[in-house]
Amino acid sequence: MDSEKNLYIAAGPNGSGKTTFARQFLKEHDYVFLNADEIAKELNPECIEDVQLTAGRVFIQRLFRNLDEGNNILIESTLSGMYLHRILPRIRQRGYNVYIIYVFLEHPRICIERIKERVLKGGHFVPDNDVVRRFFRSKRNFWHIYRLEADSWFIFFNSDSHFQEVSQGNKDNFIVHNQYFFDLYLQDVNI
Repeated sequence: MDSEKNLYIAAGPNGSGKTTFARQFLKEHDYVFLNADEIAKELNPECIEDVQLTAGRVFIQRLFRNLDEGNNILIESTLSGMYLHRILPRIRQRGYNVYIIYVFLEHPRICIERIKERVLKGGHFVPDNDVVRRFFRSKRNFWHIYRLEADSWFIFFNSDSHFQEVSQGNKDNFIVHNQYFFDLYLQDVNI
């Protein structure tokens, strides 16, 4: 393994396509993948909702074990909370570069519909009110907090057919590849 250590965060609202993006990323990169929902499935495949708190603790334990081992890591997060904000300094102290790939859709209603489709295929459910609340909080937290803590960040719009790169940057310096989708993203962040 080379000396550069990387943590990638596949981020975005529930149902936006983070796992799909992560799977594509992992086909091309040899990274450890950590996802709290997948851990919850390991712990209780019949009802992951019953083990969400335990899965969160296991996720953090596995994350720090892999950081201590110097592994390149890909994690998923909605970024709707602040737990990553609190641990990013500890990650950086271990010499890690942090990159965020933020995936979004135009409206939480579409996220809800995609989650319903996912459930029909055996995936996990997220209550509609949680999806809506996290949709807006996720976008605001990424723009106002998390992108400023990353070495580099990328915003993708997840259309029906493919991921379309919208913008990329480093902290407050960025370029826009698609102004329409960038404006669509920004309308929810109250800047």
